[in-house]
Amino acid sequence: MYFDPKPKERREDLYDRDKELGKLIDLVKKNAPIIVVKGIRRVGKTSLVRVALNESQRNFIIVDLRGINPNSRRDLVVRFQMAINEALKRSNVLKRVLASVREVEVSKFGVTISWRRASVLEDILLKLQDERFVVVLDEVQDARGPVGKYLASVIAHFYDYGDLPFILTGSQIGLLYDFLGVEDPRAPLYGRFLYEVEVSRFTREQSLEFLRLGFSQLGLDAEDEMLEKVVEVLDGIPGWLVHFGLLAKTHGASEKTLEMTLSQASRLALGEFNEFLKRREVARRRYEAVMKAIANGKRTWSEIKRELEKHEGKTIADSVLSRVLEALVKASFLEKIVDGRNIEYKISDPVLEYALKRGSL
Repeated sequence: MYFDPKPKERREDLYDRDKELGKLIDLVKKNAPIIVVKGIRRVGKTSLVRVALNESQRNFIIVDLRGINPNSRRDLVVRFQMAINEALKRSNVLKRVLASVREVEVSKFGVTISWRRASVLEDILLKLQDERFVVVLDEVQDARGPVGKYLASVIAHFYDYGDLPFILTGSQIGLLYDFLGVEDPRAPLYGRFLYEVEVSRFTREQSLEFLRLGFSQLGLDAEDEMLEKVVEVLDGIPGWLVHFGLLAKTHGASEKTLEMTLSQASRLALGEFNEFLKRREVARRRYEAVMKAIANGKRTWSEIKRELEKHEGKTIADSVLSRVLEALVKASFLEKIVDGRNIEYKISDPVLEYALKRGSL
């Protein structure tokens, strides 16, 4: 079912990702040590990974790292514990293989891991390696600070001395590359070969077909003119198209339903942007001003700079604006569009742009 908000598990529920799926399955079968699955928020990275692993008939755990405390090893252990207990629903092999690991308690209710012994995660990963598991680290760029350095070091160790494959997903592409240490010779993963799979937003034609097929699966009709409007507004991001389809199941495919979609989705998109701003409280208003300027059509460097200076009532150094724009591009809130000598900035998510235009924040 296309209009299912949960990550997909089966190929037939995954619309038009055959190329990406084939590449990922091939890499999994080859036991590639580090596979990077990248793409902006809500394009279906987790669904692609789950389907590929199921098709490959590989055991796996998916560790959700969204919003992890970068200074808390305990939080990291809890994330692994949740991932293992979720995997127990698919395979009971984990109870058997983890029963011999110190600080791991196995019961009929699942697995409990003590965070107090420093090497407990490495011991668990060794057991997973013996059973040919794949470890998926979802939104790995959120693992910063000591937790991020520790995780990167563990991955590097298994790359050099082990045989445990890791799939790393990331929606904040620049920050994902920072975690991977692509340009930092001091980083634990610097110089390791990365196999990359990129998941893009749907084209206009793909978006329209996705909606038509989704409504057909539900036995509902939707006028082409309305679907064209939905695609124009939501710009090929599968997660938002699914959100519209779910609401339309109850309320019908209409302008009102599109407004409901934008209203509900705006809160989610703004919540994510606010999480980003929490780490930048001193400069919060500056980031907000830049994003609102771009949302309202100021897309070139000079236009953005004029709007920011008007907002702050003073001259802003070029280097200050550069840092703000670079951080927003790294976090994939902005896209940098280069056309010859011309450079413009665009908000990646049309829903976030919609919210900012309305003055939210």
